[in-house]
Amino acid sequence: MPRTQQTLLFPNLVKKIDPGHRLSVLEIGSALPETIEFFSQFKCRVHFAAMYTDPVLDMQLGDVTEDELTAHFIKTFAFPKGTHFDLCLFWDFLNYLDDRALRAFNAAIERYCHPTTRAHAFTVRTLDTSFPNQQYGIEQAHMFRIRPTLTQQQPSYPKTQATLVNLLDRFDIDQGMLLPDGRLEVLMSASPEN
Repeated sequence: MPRTQQTLLFPNLVKKIDPGHRLSVLEIGSALPETIEFFSQFKCRVHFAAMYTDPVLDMQLGDVTEDELTAHFIKTFAFPKGTHFDLCLFWDFLNYLDDRALRAFNAAIERYCHPTTRAHAFTVRTLDTSFPNQQYGIEQAHMFRIRPTLTQQQPSYPKTQATLVNLLDRFDIDQGMLLPDGRLEVLMSASPEN
């Protein structure tokens, strides 16, 4: 059954959107109707990656190398030449990648970032926190719509803030807020290129 979840951090991203600037958004999940409707108020292009059903989640369980995972992400992220995201919605997807896969994700996504790229994600304060099998949509700037997914729950690899910024070094965490269930909601910005 769908439910809503208040967000105190996401409005900070939205209020920084220049209405005169064409916005480029990466939504790591599926194209949910409320998210499409939310972004229809902006002059923007939203790229839906549907990564929660991507083969990389099974690939990382095998004997693939980090280079092979990077190659897979690069192929998956075959966005048009010149694409640079202003906003990335990672949700809790980064916690479904093991360390190798997250480093590979970082290597593939960095070509689509620019100095003012911002991102939203969920991480954990402690490693015993679990992630429900759910998908996220944006109902309003301060309210997410949460739905259970119809796919099987994938193994998770929860990431604390410190681990996340070490493995996803293209981003720095700007703000974090502890949620009642032990997850952390974080806002990130692109770090200077390494």
